[in-house]
Amino acid sequence: MRLAELWRHSSFRLALGVTLFSLATLMLASGIGYGLLHAQLTARQDARVTEIFAALKQTSLQGDEVDLIEAITTRINASPDHATLYQLRDASGKILTGNIAAAALPAGWSTLPAAQLGIVTDYPYRMFSGQAGGYDLTVGLSNADLDDLQEIVLNAFGWAALIALIATFALGAYLAMRVQRQLSGAEAAMARMAQGDLTARLPVTGRGDDLDKISIAINASLARLASLVEAMRQVSADVAHELRTPLNRLRIRIETAADKAAAGRAVEDDLAAALGECETINQTFSALLRIAQIEGGARRDHFAPVDLAAVMANLAEIYAEVAADAGMALHCQTGGLARIWGDKELLTQAFANLIENAIRHCPAGTQVFCAVTSSQGRVVASVADTGPGIPESERDLVLRRLYRLEKSRTTQGSGLGLSLVKAVADLHSAALELEDAAPGLLVRLTLAQI
Repeated sequence: MRLAELWRHSSFRLALGVTLFSLATLMLASGIGYGLLHAQLTARQDARVTEIFAALKQTSLQGDEVDLIEAITTRINASPDHATLYQLRDASGKILTGNIAAAALPAGWSTLPAAQLGIVTDYPYRMFSGQAGGYDLTVGLSNADLDDLQEIVLNAFGWAALIALIATFALGAYLAMRVQRQLSGAEAAMARMAQGDLTARLPVTGRGDDLDKISIAINASLARLASLVEAMRQVSADVAHELRTPLNRLRIRIETAADKAAAGRAVEDDLAAALGECETINQTFSALLRIAQIEGGARRDHFAPVDLAAVMANLAEIYAEVAADAGMALHCQTGGLARIWGDKELLTQAFANLIENAIRHCPAGTQVFCAVTSSQGRVVASVADTGPGIPESERDLVLRRLYRLEKSRTTQGSGLGLSLVKAVADLHSAALELEDAAPGLLVRLTLAQI
């Protein structure tokens, strides 16, 4: 992979940026640390120079010139490498002793290069000149330790920076290639999706990193998209299949009415029947449109606190007489306040569909039960009957649009009641379960309580 290609990868730029930031921080910290250490060592060196100067000054005050010169000469002989420098001059400026070639030095503290002092070395000297009795005394110490410290710090930082940069390029290149492999897989998957392959999915490495999380989220969206597309295909097929019969009946009614009108016979009954067929078709399309709107999530804007127990109690009161007319009994049990966050109109329609299904598809003598309970932050609403129920193998199928059991095809209905219930359940993030009531069917919705 070329450097230009590496630079286009955010992972490489991020690794390089973090390294440069770390190096800058290290440089700042090293500079501060070196400055503090240099200042401390300089202070200690100055203290050492001051100590030597004070000792020689004391000698000059207590002894004669010979003793002072001897003391300085002894110290010079003890420092053959010129680590320590001395110079003693009398009042006329004559050099009495010392290992410094310079004739005149500045008073007080100074830092001078070795060449100015006549010393062959690369290190400067820290010098102090002052009065010691009647003499001018200069004492100096080499800055070799301080210069060596600076060189060590600079070399250490240079090597650390070089190693860090090499490691950064290696790590950045590795991350870029690893990310590129995953992105290439994602590009291939998206290309397959663009060509209509709804089974394509982005690769997931299992490392649980950010790319994996993004891939998982996109895969979930692709799975949802695939299911929606499949549902649209199924709906198209079901609509074509289910509406063929009422459209054929409508055509026959209109043709019959036309023939009767041509023969001068009354056509009111045929036109009324044709109008009924049109109404059935219109209701089917209205139900399909309503389900599509619910699945689109637009109704979430209408969510508000809803007492599901009150909704179920009102429905039970409304449908009690309808059930009685059909030779059935409708029972309702609620356990007090059961508040959820949702769309009251849609929830009412969903449970009304469940009760109507039980009344429509069950024989006389059936008992219908509706209940709402709440506990541990959950609200459970259910509708059950003692009718023939739904075979286990078809419980998932009946949630599809326009799907009808064979035994229910002779009854009224479009096969969209349970589809609407499922759409409402999904909109409210509710768990929808169809179970055997032994005998009959139990439909249960579990929602979050507020």
